[in-house]
Amino acid sequence: MELGLNTKVDTEKPIYYRVIYQVGEHMFLPDDSLKATIMGELEKDDRSISSLYRTLKDEGIKVHRLVLTGYLKAMEDMKVLRAKEIPPSKVYSISLSADKDIYQSIGEYCRNMDVPDQKRPAIGLYVLQKLFRRPVFLGEMRRAGFTGDIEEVAVGVSSEERLEAKKMLAKRGHKLPQRDPAYRINKKYDKEFDEIIMHILLQRFEASSLAVDTKQTTLGL
Repeated sequence: MELGLNTKVDTEKPIYYRVIYQVGEHMFLPDDSLKATIMGELEKDDRSISSLYRTLKDEGIKVHRLVLTGYLKAMEDMKVLRAKEIPPSKVYSISLSADKDIYQSIGEYCRNMDVPDQKRPAIGLYVLQKLFRRPVFLGEMRRAGFTGDIEEVAVGVSSEERLEAKKMLAKRGHKLPQRDPAYRINKKYDKEFDEIIMHILLQRFEASSLAVDTKQTTLGL
C-alpha cells in the first residue's frame, strides 16, 4: 500500500487500522514505547491526537502523525481506548474494558488476596522477580500499584546488577528513569506465585471453567 502526500485515509476501514495497531510498533518502532507512552499519558488525563503527537515528539519517539491516527483508531476499535468528539478535536481516554498488563494484573490480584497488607508488596515483588528472573525496579512496582516503601520488604541490589538489568531492558525498548532503584526479595512465596500465575492465565484465556477446584475470584483481568 503506497501513500502519497495527498492520500486521504478512509477512516471507515477498521482492518487497515487493526493492522497498524498489531504490527505498528514493530514496523515503525523497534520497541513498545509507543503504546506505553500513550497509555501512560492517558492514565493522567484525556488527550487529543495533537496533544499525544507533541508528547511523543518530546519523548523522542518518532512516529508519523498518520500512523499515530491509525494506531489510536485501531485501539478504539479494539476497545482499548474510547473516543469522544470535542470539536475541533477527537479526544481519547482509556476504556474501562481495556485489558490490564502483567503488572496491573499481578498487583490487583495481590491486593485482593486474604493476607496482611504489609505482605502484599512482598508477594508482588517476588512474583515479578521470579517471573522475569532479574531484580525488579521501583517503577515496575509502582506500575503494579504498590505505592508504599519497598525497602521495608526488599533489599537493594548492587549498582553493577542494577545497571546490567537496566541495559538489558533498554535494548528491548523499555525505558526507565535514570536513578530508578532495583530490588530483590530473599523470602520465597512459591505457593502464592503459582496461585497468581494460574489465575491470570485462566482469566486471560477465559479457561476457568476447564479447571477443577480453582479459587473463584472475580477481578475483571
